[in-house]
Amino acid sequence: MRCQNLLLGDIIETMQYGDEKREKLEKLEKKLYSRNTPDIIDKGRTEFKRDDEEVENLEETKEIKEKWQDAKASGFDELATKVSNMAQKKHSFINKIFIFSILFFLIASGMATFVFFGGMNLVSTKNVDIKITGPLSVGGGQEASFDINIINNNNVGLNSASLLVEYPTSTRSAIDLSKELNKERFALGTIKSGESYNQNIKAVFFGEKDSLKQLKISLEYRVENSSALFYKEKTYDISISSAPVIITPTYPKEVNSGQEIFFNIEVASNSKDKLNDFLINVEYPFGFVFKESSPGPSFNKNVWKFSSLNSGEKKIISIRGNIIGQDNEEKVFRINAGSANKDDERTIGVLIAQLMESLLIKKSFIGLDIFIEGEGGNFVARGGSQVATNFTVRNNLPAELFNTSVTVAFKGAAFDKLSIVPSNDGFFQSSNDTILWDKRLISEFSEMTPGSQKELSFRLVPLPYSNISTGAKPEIEMTITAKGERILESGSVESVLATETRKITLGTDINLLVKMVRSIGNIENSGPVPPKVDQPTTYTVIWNINNSFNQVSNVEVRTTLPSYVKWTNIKSPVNEIISYNEVTKEVVWNVGSVLPNTGFGSSKKEVQFQLEFLPSSSQIGQSPAISGQAVLSGLDKITGQKISAKANAVTTNFSGDSSYKTGDDRVVQ
Repeated sequence: MRCQNLLLGDIIETMQYGDEKREKLEKLEKKLYSRNTPDIIDKGRTEFKRDDEEVENLEETKEIKEKWQDAKASGFDELATKVSNMAQKKHSFINKIFIFSILFFLIASGMATFVFFGGMNLVSTKNVDIKITGPLSVGGGQEASFDINIINNNNVGLNSASLLVEYPTSTRSAIDLSKELNKERFALGTIKSGESYNQNIKAVFFGEKDSLKQLKISLEYRVENSSALFYKEKTYDISISSAPVIITPTYPKEVNSGQEIFFNIEVASNSKDKLNDFLINVEYPFGFVFKESSPGPSFNKNVWKFSSLNSGEKKIISIRGNIIGQDNEEKVFRINAGSANKDDERTIGVLIAQLMESLLIKKSFIGLDIFIEGEGGNFVARGGSQVATNFTVRNNLPAELFNTSVTVAFKGAAFDKLSIVPSNDGFFQSSNDTILWDKRLISEFSEMTPGSQKELSFRLVPLPYSNISTGAKPEIEMTITAKGERILESGSVESVLATETRKITLGTDINLLVKMVRSIGNIENSGPVPPKVDQPTTYTVIWNINNSFNQVSNVEVRTTLPSYVKWTNIKSPVNEIISYNEVTKEVVWNVGSVLPNTGFGSSKKEVQFQLEFLPSSSQIGQSPAISGQAVLSGLDKITGQKISAKANAVTTNFSGDSSYKTGDDRVVQ
């Protein structure tokens, strides 16, 4: 407003110059803004002569213009200065508020940090110290003890404190090795300022040699007047100095594709404590065909379970099989040892030791393809039955093979040298139990071109069970060897050969014998003989098992009773596991394992049980069946084959009993 008043004053003052001056001014303005008026400035610059009137008018005009501009500039400058001062004052005030806010925040944050993280030593995780004292290395399967010391250097107490110990995998309780340790929590309560807490822990660590295990110790606590939960953590590394078990495999490092191999595994306990429910698991490479093992696998041809492994004890597993692969291909066997999983006894719950072993496949210079009765690999036969073996000899070299010869060597308790019949004029030499084919007998063997082959065969008859010595393995082992010569680039001669081994194993000869008696046996019977209509008569059924050479496992015998026969639940011996299903009317004898030579000499496997027969008028003159056909099933432990045996149904005819008279078996009125 003040600026406006100043401007108006200047204008009024200008207007007071008089009419004459105003007229002169108007004339001057017309000249200045007229299109036809000559350029006054340019004229002034080029011509230096002016009359007095023009000079006077110009000076007045200049004077008026300068006053006007001075007045205008003076008013607006003053106004701008005032507005600028007001803006600066306002901006300065806002800046002061902003700076004050920042300073307040920094001071508050600094105070909080100072209070809570050690400045005043009220509560800080830095002032909580966790010390762990224990061994830096421990033997696998051995007990280890650790002392955990917690010190509170804060000026306030640690409330609701708890200690959490997290163990590495495969850690077991020192009190009970069957119990796996994952986490342990200890409630400490309040740890006052300047006080400490001690906790001892013990555990048994398992793992591979030189593997690193880690303990994780965590302290959780609260402080007064705060809902926050504070943490302090510390880790402790432990090295496994030795494995609780030592795995030592034995196997060929290089084999030919299709070759039979033996993979032996020795597992020795290196722990002072007994390991219970101990498992060995072998992961086979692709191309490996399992044949058999000693002892036999517990599960799936690759898992062996032992009830225990005592300190210093050794377990040996011998695995036999064939492996197929490409030339220079590496095959890896993975061996795992540990305790059984509580939820699945077929799998390892805690891994104790692990080992990987590899062998190299090399293409044989001489190929041998062997088939026994049309089957590759080993064969299960019966004593006294003929077995035919065919095989092909093939040159796998890119060059000629010279002076080839083939031999088959026999050994084993079931081998009968008198039964050997070789083909292609092969010569059997009884002095060393060997068949020979060479270039003198087979002309193609003088020089075999690359890829050429020759088929050979022989027949034999394994000895019958009665001719095999007691305790001997009823098998025939055949080793087929092909030899030849090749010429190297240097001109020298190199001998090459290929060897394959096959076995003919006799399956055990197991028999089930069934007999019906009345007056003999361990059970007393009653009722009329011959049986009378609507009157019950009891009989004794005897099941007897004979077994020749091989142990048979998982043996059971089953039969089904007719509707008119009743199960009395009387048996002998009383410890035999025999059951009856009233719904299906099935009798089952759970025999279990039957050892070799059972039923011969003094050894026998037998059970007796009583059945009650209630004749009907429709059965008069007949000898009705008392039980159906009996069927035995089991597993040959040597051959790995399922076996079975059957016995005919039994009737009221108990002619095997000395008290039997003709007609005692037929139902009468």
